[in-house]
Amino acid sequence: MREIKKIGPEIMDEYMYIYLNAYPAFKDLDEDCYKKYEAKNIRDMELDDDVDFYGCFEDGKLVATMKLVSFQMNLFGRMHKAVGLMALGVHPLHKKQGIALEMVRFYEKYAVEHGALVCPLLPFRMDFYRKMGYGLGSRMDEYHLPTVNLPKWDDLSGLRPLSPDEIGEVFAVNDRFCEMNHGMLKKFSEEKRLMEADTATQRMGCFKDGELTGYAAYRFENASDTNYTLNRIVIDELVYFDGETLRKLLGFFRNQADLAQNIVIRSGEEDFYHLFTDPAHVSGYYIPNGYLQTNVSAICNMYKVMDPEAFVRETSYRSFPPLELTTTFEYHDEMADEEGRLMIRFAKDPDGNSSAWSVAKADETPDVTLRCMKGDLSSILMGSAHIGALIRLGVMETDKPEYTDTLDMLLYHKQRPFSNNDF
Repeated sequence: MREIKKIGPEIMDEYMYIYLNAYPAFKDLDEDCYKKYEAKNIRDMELDDDVDFYGCFEDGKLVATMKLVSFQMNLFGRMHKAVGLMALGVHPLHKKQGIALEMVRFYEKYAVEHGALVCPLLPFRMDFYRKMGYGLGSRMDEYHLPTVNLPKWDDLSGLRPLSPDEIGEVFAVNDRFCEMNHGMLKKFSEEKRLMEADTATQRMGCFKDGELTGYAAYRFENASDTNYTLNRIVIDELVYFDGETLRKLLGFFRNQADLAQNIVIRSGEEDFYHLFTDPAHVSGYYIPNGYLQTNVSAICNMYKVMDPEAFVRETSYRSFPPLELTTTFEYHDEMADEEGRLMIRFAKDPDGNSSAWSVAKADETPDVTLRCMKGDLSSILMGSAHIGALIRLGVMETDKPEYTDTLDMLLYHKQRPFSNNDF
């Protein structure tokens, strides 16, 4: 018999065994490591009201654990509830028994009950979650450049280091940044606590008229095992409200080229490479025939839109090009192993300058029908994929290919979703 229920510090020994064996990377797994993470998890359990710890018990024994995080998520400019899955781990002796699948089923039920439109997660195995109906999100790009290749900016007025006492302003700026960018998640309690305790990371802030308009969180790394004068800067977080703030921050880092010859920058901005005169990767690697590498890419979050109809209704404020069309998505729900159907009507607003979407009536006749998996539908609804590309690749099928360009333009969003959260 299996039972999934909320857990607390009373079973910390069992929890720690599963947690440390599920996530051994960068851990010594000795007594000091155990005590450190034991104290951390007890503190998280006792302090955080936006994170719930759950365990799966089999015949009374703890065999799996996870954390469920309640987020505020930006969907096309407005904040909504989302629930993220974090730290899913199964006891080493109980793997390959379907326990992780049961935990994910519980997570999704919990998310719906808590009013979440979207289930985001950071995947440890993309294939595992793809089979359960999670769509691929956008890519996070990492640039590794010579520091002197950053754009020059002479006026660095308004820049100054942020002190630990200003962490509240950092959190406030993060919230504003989140409210400006589709797909962003507001920092949750554990993230904030880790940021407060992180003394190794420096933050350079940019102020305008006394207001913090952005910052960069960064650290120095030695770039050589034999030469201590060779260093790199790693920017872990880059937050900005406008191009001037961004260029001032990058101009500051360019001036550090005498100390750190290379720099690592991560961004979810698709066109970030256009900032640089030479965005080539320091490796000099190229793809035949002579295409120079600029960055490495990684999948950021994966998403599942739990109820596609509810998603459309709750984001009815989203603005589309002024077109009128009714389309049907016929999809296979991987987790439920059943067929689903979403009918969307795009109708012009009274002013005729834009359109809005709504759930069409079941008896309406669609102009075009598309067929796909629910995970791919989630990617389309979230704006992390283009319909035209998925049709060209054979990921989606349509009964009327002549509508492909119209649908591609209609569902295009100016910004693909990305976030800088660690959960």
